[in-house]
Amino acid sequence: MRSALLGLSFISLLASAAFAQDEIQPETVGNLTIPRGTEIVFSVDLALNHVVDGRVYALNSKDLKLLGIIGTGSLGMVHVPQGTSDIYVATSHLSRTTRGTRSDFVEIYSGEDLTFKEEIPISNNRAQALNYRSLIWTSSDLKYLFIQNATPATSVTVVDMLAKTQVADIPNPGCYGIFPASKTPTRFATTCGDGTFGTINVTADGSAEMRASEPIFDADKDALFSGAYRWGENWVFTSYAGNIYVVDVEGETAKLVDKIAVSEGVEGNWRPGGYQPITVRNDTGMAYLLMHSNGTEGSHKNPAEEIWAVDLKTKKVVGRAASVPGIALSASQGDAPALFVIDGLKAEIVRYDLPAAGQAFALTPGVAASGGALPDQVEVR
Repeated sequence: MRSALLGLSFISLLASAAFAQDEIQPETVGNLTIPRGTEIVFSVDLALNHVVDGRVYALNSKDLKLLGIIGTGSLGMVHVPQGTSDIYVATSHLSRTTRGTRSDFVEIYSGEDLTFKEEIPISNNRAQALNYRSLIWTSSDLKYLFIQNATPATSVTVVDMLAKTQVADIPNPGCYGIFPASKTPTRFATTCGDGTFGTINVTADGSAEMRASEPIFDADKDALFSGAYRWGENWVFTSYAGNIYVVDVEGETAKLVDKIAVSEGVEGNWRPGGYQPITVRNDTGMAYLLMHSNGTEGSHKNPAEEIWAVDLKTKKVVGRAASVPGIALSASQGDAPALFVIDGLKAEIVRYDLPAAGQAFALTPGVAASGGALPDQVEVR
C-alpha cells in the first residue's frame, strides 16, 4: 500500500514539474516589406462565389510568386496608379456582412507591404460592377480620384486625396467610364451612348460642365470596350468589331486621332474579346489585343485564341501568336518586356515574354500562377 502511495506521489511530482515549465510564447507575425524596385502583377479577383470578400493578389512579375493579398470588400474597384506606391480601392461594406447598413469608402493600401493605411468615406452610389479599370482613376497629379457611379443614373464621385474628403458628385448622364487628361488634372473624358465623348472640367467649388465631342464611334455598329490604355497623351480603345481608336482627351472636347482597322480583310472574322482586351507598351507604341475567331454580335466577352501585336505608329498588325483563353491582359513597362494574361478557364495569371525591340513578334510562355477564384482585371507596376 505504502509503495503504491509513493508511486502516485512521484507521478504527481513529475506532473507538477511539467506544468511548472515556462508557457509556450505565441509566435509573433510581422509584415515583410517588398524590395524596392520589384515589379508587381496585381490580379483583381471578383470572387463571385463569395463576392463580399473580394481580393487583390500581388505577385512578383518574374516568377509570379505570391507576395501578399489585399481584401477589397464587396465588388471593390481597384486602381494601381503610377507615380505613387499606394493602391486605391473603392468598396462597400455591410454592417452584417451580407445584410445591414451599407458604408462605402476609398481604402488606401501601402504598395510597400500591402498593409491598410487609411479610409475616406464616400457616397453610397458607386457602380457595383465587374472590375473594369476605367471605373476608377486618378488625375494626372494624383490629387483627385474619380469614381464612376451608377444607380442606374450615372455620375462621377470626385475625392480630394490630399484633403482626404469627397468634394463633388458630377452627373455624366448617358455616359460611362473615366479617362483623365494628362496636362489638365481637373479634366477627364467619358464615353457616351451616342458615340461621342463628354469632357468634364471640375472647378474648385466642385461644380462642372460636360462638353460633347463630335461623334467618334458608332455605338450601334462598333461599340467600344471600356478598358482603354493611356499611350502618351492619348487613350487607346478597341471596339467590338475589331478597330483601334486613338483618342485625344486633352482639349475642351475629345478628338479622334487615329482609327486602325485591325481585322479587316482577315479570314475568320476575328474580333477582340474579354474584359480587358487591349494593352499598350508605351516605349514601343505596340498594342496587344486578345482576339477570337468567328466573332459575331454578342461574342465580345469570348476568351482569346490568339494575341495580336499592332504597331500604333505604322498602323499595322505585325504579328499573331496562340494564347491561353485570355480574358484580360496587361503589359509590363519595365526593361524585361512581358505580357500578363488572365486564363479565363483556369483562373490563372500567365506570363508571356515578349521579343526584344527589332525582333519578330512571338510569345514565349513562361510561368503561371493562381489569380484567385475569378480574376477579371490585371495590372502591372
